[in-house]
Amino acid sequence: MSKRTPKRLKNKLPRNNYLLTKPAYLGDKDIPMSVELLQYDSMRMEIKNMSLQTPLKSSIDNSKVNWFRVQGISDAAEVNRICREFDLHGFDVKDLLADQRVVKIVAYDKVTFILMSSFYLESDTSNIDDMQVAFIFGENFVISFQEALVPIFEEVKQDIEENNGMIRQKSTDFLLYILLNAVNLSNINTLMTVEDKLADIEDQLIMRKDSVDILQFMHRCRVNYMHIKRTVIALREEYSNLLHNTNKLIKEENIVYFNDFDDRMRTTLGDLASFHESLTSLLDLYYNNNNLKMNEIIKRLTIVSTIFIPLTFMVGVWGMNFKFMPEIEWEYGYFFSWIVLALVALCTYLWMRKQKWF
Repeated sequence: MSKRTPKRLKNKLPRNNYLLTKPAYLGDKDIPMSVELLQYDSMRMEIKNMSLQTPLKSSIDNSKVNWFRVQGISDAAEVNRICREFDLHGFDVKDLLADQRVVKIVAYDKVTFILMSSFYLESDTSNIDDMQVAFIFGENFVISFQEALVPIFEEVKQDIEENNGMIRQKSTDFLLYILLNAVNLSNINTLMTVEDKLADIEDQLIMRKDSVDILQFMHRCRVNYMHIKRTVIALREEYSNLLHNTNKLIKEENIVYFNDFDDRMRTTLGDLASFHESLTSLLDLYYNNNNLKMNEIIKRLTIVSTIFIPLTFMVGVWGMNFKFMPEIEWEYGYFFSWIVLALVALCTYLWMRKQKWF
């Protein structure tokens, strides 16, 4: 997950009070903004690429479902214009453009604003990154914002084009349920991919093939786990604002789908708990492997020290410079001392082997 250092925040935040300034994009994904409109009913579907600065309300066809796909939010002025066009509060716009991730669901009279995070794997790496995802949900339209060019909604678009399932026969609130489910599914798939990587790491650790890279990866996973769990829990707490349906944008017959999404978030929390258990077990296995390695090293050093203790004693005795020492004037004393030292070392080694110390 990309790091957000205080130094970078200091550079991007306005000098004046943040709440009193104009909305500014503070993220790290400078992706050109684009707006795509999908309009469909049970009979046909049409896709339009909209130019920036075009009012979205004028493009809404009340006889169809209108899905505006906004990719890239680096153009703060355009994002602010779209949000204010649908009477969103400035605080919501700032939270959408902020660097710190905020999860919120706000019900207005005519629209509902949903802000959450989506997690994905960076290209060709096992690093998890996150992006802002937001929805403005109205009577006949859904506006989706995504910070990065990650294909989390491509299957939804394909299902609409191919008229798969019930999506073309359902109303706008069902589209919102499908989009929320796509974000949740993306998060689960990201977790499962990392969990597969952890399974490979477990095999390496069982074979005692650990390294600093493995430890760094597991610590990154731990940080990511905490962030994902915090986001999912916050979304579940805010989700009641959507289920209360105070603005009556969700039809009664479709409430069951949104209750199902609440169950899916509970399942996601269960998957996160399983992920945390696997990660904790691997960290314990890693540290146990290191302890075993250290024990092996200490055991070898102890064996060497034990062998040399009697040799050191004898060398110390023979190294004393007393005048009357019989061995000093013996012609074969030097060779005899080497034989005695070798025999003592060999006997000590064989005795430790018999005791099964190694």
